[in-house]
Amino acid sequence: MTNYLLICRSLTYAQRASKVLKSAGIPAPISRVPKEVATNGCSYCIKLNEKWLSRSLELLNNTQLQPTKVYAWYGYGNCAEV
Repeated sequence: MTNYLLICRSLTYAQRASKVLKSAGIPAPISRVPKEVATNGCSYCIKLNEKWLSRSLELLNNTQLQPTKVYAWYGYGNCAEV
């Protein structure tokens, strides 16, 4: 199963987005962006299972907390921007 990384523009945005998703019953752990994906030195992301992706993006768009980028994460060093 594919996981997705929702890249947030700051830790605060990641925390707010995680809170919105968790209140909707979606598991939304925050982590540092893997070095294979990171464009900035200090970025944070929310890791999601693929079954939650569309609902999560809908919720975040409705609350003005859209991710800056979304990556499909297939495992260590293997990802693609979607």
